[in-house]
Amino acid sequence: MLTSMSFSPLCALAIFLSVLTHGWSAAATMPKEEQVKLTGDVRGIFEAKCLDCHGAELPRPKGKFGYVLDLKRVAQNPKFIVPGHPEKSDLYDMVFHEDMPGEDANVPALTKEEKEKVRAWIEIGAPDELPPGAEGAKPVVATVVKSLRPAEPLWKRTLRWIAKFHPVSTHFPVALMMVAVLAEMIGWWTGRESWLQTVRFLVVLAALGGLGAGVLGWLNAYFSSYDKAPGALLWWHRWLGSATAIWAVVCAALACAWPCAEGSLERRRFRGALLVGAGLVGLSGFLGSALIYGLDHYAWI
Repeated sequence: MLTSMSFSPLCALAIFLSVLTHGWSAAATMPKEEQVKLTGDVRGIFEAKCLDCHGAELPRPKGKFGYVLDLKRVAQNPKFIVPGHPEKSDLYDMVFHEDMPGEDANVPALTKEEKEKVRAWIEIGAPDELPPGAEGAKPVVATVVKSLRPAEPLWKRTLRWIAKFHPVSTHFPVALMMVAVLAEMIGWWTGRESWLQTVRFLVVLAALGGLGAGVLGWLNAYFSSYDKAPGALLWWHRWLGSATAIWAVVCAALACAWPCAEGSLERRRFRGALLVGAGLVGLSGFLGSALIYGLDHYAWI
C-alpha cells in the first residue's frame, strides 16, 4: 500500500504524462480516415473565412501571413499553432474570440461548429494530409458566405471609411516634427531668434495633426484586424501613438507659453522635449509600418 508521501509524486507524474500525451491520445483514438476528413474540413474553413486577408495571391497579406492554406507550414509555426494544445495556440484563440476574421473582413466569424473543428484539428496534432483532390479545389464557399453578410448601418460605414485616412494623416505631423527639429538646430547654430517663430508654427501644427491622427488611429484599430502574435504590436502602437500625440501638445505648450530665449532654461527644456517628441514619432511610425510589413521590414535584403 502506497503512503501519502509516495502517492503525491506519483499522482503528479501521472497528471503530467496525461497532459503531455493528450494530443497524441486524441490522434490515436481518431481513425485515420476521420483525421484526413477533418483536415480537409479545416482547410475549407480557412478557404472560406481567411483568404480575404491571408491569401497567397495578395500582394500584402496581413501580418505577413499569406500561407493560410499551407497547413503544414501553419502547423510548424509556433506563433500560431501548438500541436495538441488548442488552448495554447494563438490561431485558435483568435478564431474562438472572433478576433479573426476581423471587422474589416468580408466574411462573418466562424460558427460554433467550425470553431470546434479547428479545435479538434489542433488537438490531434494539426496534421496536413488532405483528402484526394482537396488541395486543388477552388474556394467557392467564400463567395456564397460573403453575400450573406448583413449590411452595415450608414454611420458605421461612414466611420469605417473615415478610419482609412489614418495612415495618410500620420505623414503630416511626422514631417512637421522632424522639420521642427531641423529648424531648431538651425536656430541654435545661427543664434537668430526668428527661427523660434518657425519652430513654434511647426510644432503647433504638428500637435493639431497628431491629435487628429490619434483619433483616426483608434478608429482604424477598431475596424481593422492585424496579426497580434508579435508582442501585442497593435497595443504598443496604439498607446505609444497616443502618448506621442499628447507629447506633441506638451511641446507646443512649452514653445508658446514662455519666451524661450536662446540660452535660457525654458529654451533648453523645450529643445529636450522636442527631441524626445521626434524620437517618439519615429518609434510610433516604425511600429505602425510593422503592423503591415512585419518587424523585420527594415531588414537588409
